[in-house]
Amino acid sequence: MCFYITATLPKISKLEEFRNLFNTYNMAFTPITNEIVQSQLRMGDLYFRATKAYCDCDTILGSLNKLQDYQTLLNSKKVKTLRKKKWTDEEIDKWIKEKLKKKEIKVGRKFTPMERDEEIKRWMEFLHSLLDPKIVSRIGLLKHWYNKGLHNEEIKIKRTERVEVNDISPELLLNLEEDVLYEFFPSYGF
Repeated sequence: MCFYITATLPKISKLEEFRNLFNTYNMAFTPITNEIVQSQLRMGDLYFRATKAYCDCDTILGSLNKLQDYQTLLNSKKVKTLRKKKWTDEEIDKWIKEKLKKKEIKVGRKFTPMERDEEIKRWMEFLHSLLDPKIVSRIGLLKHWYNKGLHNEEIKIKRTERVEVNDISPELLLNLEEDVLYEFFPSYGF
C-alpha cells in the first residue's frame, strides 16, 4: 500500500493552539484510533496522521535508509508476481538484494539536492518551532509501510529513540528507520 508518517503528542497538548504552526509547515495532525499502536505508546498519548500529503511514500524522512528501498521492492507488483510463481521467501530476499546491489545509489534520488535541502529544512524548522518548552514537551514520529488502513494496521514498534531538539540533524532525519518511534524533546539547557 503506502508509507505514512504518524505522530504522537502528550495527552495535555492543546491542538487548536498549534493549528497555525501545523498549517505553516503543511502538517495535518489528523487523529487516528489504532488500539494496537496506542497500546505501545505512553498512557494517554494522542496519535495522529502527521502530514497533509495523500501518502508519505515520497517523504524525505528515512529516504537514505536502505531498508526503505528493500521494503518498497518487497511490496512491489514484481514480487507479487514472483509469489504467484511460487518463489520462496529466501528466493525473493535474494532477488531483492541483487536488485539493490545493481541499483546505483544516489543520495536523495527522489529529490533534487535543492528540494532535499528545502524538505529537510522544513522538517527541522517544524520540530524546532513545536519543541519550545512553552508549547509542547515532546513529539513522536513513526514511519511505517501500511498494508492495511491507518486504524487497523498491526504495527510492532521496534524501539523508541529519544532525541533532543538540538541533536536533530539532516543525517538523522534522512536515515530514520521504519517502525522506530522517534521522540523529540526540547533542550532545557540546564
